[in-house]
Amino acid sequence: MYVRRFFGQTLHHIHRLDRKLPLNEKMLLTFAVLMVTIHCGWCDKMSPKPGLKLFREDYKSVEETCEAVGFVRDNCRKDTRRGTSLQNRRVVAFDARLNRRVNNLGRNGRIVFGKVYLNEGLGYNASTGIFTTPSGGVYVFYWTTLTWGGLSAYTSLVVNDKLKSWNHCHDSSTSKIWLPCSKMTAVKLNQGDKVWVGVFMGKANLYETYSSFSGYNL
Repeated sequence: MYVRRFFGQTLHHIHRLDRKLPLNEKMLLTFAVLMVTIHCGWCDKMSPKPGLKLFREDYKSVEETCEAVGFVRDNCRKDTRRGTSLQNRRVVAFDARLNRRVNNLGRNGRIVFGKVYLNEGLGYNASTGIFTTPSGGVYVFYWTTLTWGGLSAYTSLVVNDKLKSWNHCHDSSTSKIWLPCSKMTAVKLNQGDKVWVGVFMGKANLYETYSSFSGYNL
């Protein structure tokens, strides 16, 4: 409405100009006013700052909207590379150490790391020494043993009663040194699998403070 009023008033002023103004100049001036009026009409219909509704319509999916504006909401949190929700991929990690000395623990014996420093996901049981996977995936495990001077410890990572990785800690010399041994391994697990550190041969004699067991999911 305001644009039409502006156009009418402008033409009225043009006709009131000098009667001797050449016709071609009058036509050129009228054309210029018409172009300005059309441009202003478009401006009235277009907002320089489109609303949220129009903004979202420019994208095909909510995930693309989140990526474009760099703003992640709970309902947008999706890892498109793996096709899994980040909300469902909670962190699972634990770290435990011996709280007492282990003496002559025999074959198939389970080492119980009773002092827990970290237990995200609540998968590790300090009473049994068993880690139960809260969710399936690839897990990394790391365990360290420190044997008493001149003694040995033959340990392994056990998954559902099956040996998966081995750590041979033995000093064949007569120096009776305190021998530290470490091992790291990665295992693909299903939800509910049981994992622990056990003795696969001989007898294990471990010092508490420097013997530990830890793991986390990738």
